[in-house]
Amino acid sequence: MDIVKCYWKGSEDVTPETKIVSLEEFLEMDKGEDRLEYFNGEVIYLPSPSVDHQRILLNIAAEFRNYFRSKSCEVFISPLDVWLTNKDKTDIVKVQPDLMVVCDKTGLMENVYEGVPALIIEIISTSNQTHDRIRKYITYMEFGIKEYWMINPKLKTIEVYIFEEDEYKQAAIYKGDDCAVSQTFSGLKVHLEEVFTNE
Repeated sequence: MDIVKCYWKGSEDVTPETKIVSLEEFLEMDKGEDRLEYFNGEVIYLPSPSVDHQRILLNIAAEFRNYFRSKSCEVFISPLDVWLTNKDKTDIVKVQPDLMVVCDKTGLMENVYEGVPALIIEIISTSNQTHDRIRKYITYMEFGIKEYWMINPKLKTIEVYIFEEDEYKQAAIYKGDDCAVSQTFSGLKVHLEEVFTNE
């Protein structure tokens, strides 16, 4: 099957380059050092995360880890390959979410997860807003991921979307001294001041 490949250079002023490849060629490419995502034909090169991105990821991962400690679901952070699968989808998608919550652990392997996480968090930046806000939003919705959080480091906001009636509905946009609340996991709350702190 011929597919289209897009190179994501991690810069707002770079036009993606397209190339025809096969799935088998992508799997060979994926053995390299680059962090790659795959969307039913398009290959996205992920840029190195910023210092702010990593601080925020560690902060929110710590909050999630504390909540899920001793619970049946488990928290994972990037980089970990996720092949999204479900019985209704023939699309081939591989992503590396910044953070995900896995409740169905049957798809966990040594260095990859195959299945559908219960919750995914992406930290957006100026170089990947379209990727996270449009491409991943639509993809996660199509695969029925129950809850999707988008964190905006520049605006210091957290947007929470919940999957209902085959589409995402915005639960809330949290900012300032708000506490972001999960719609899926009872009692899971994250103080934004803890997420965006540098301490």
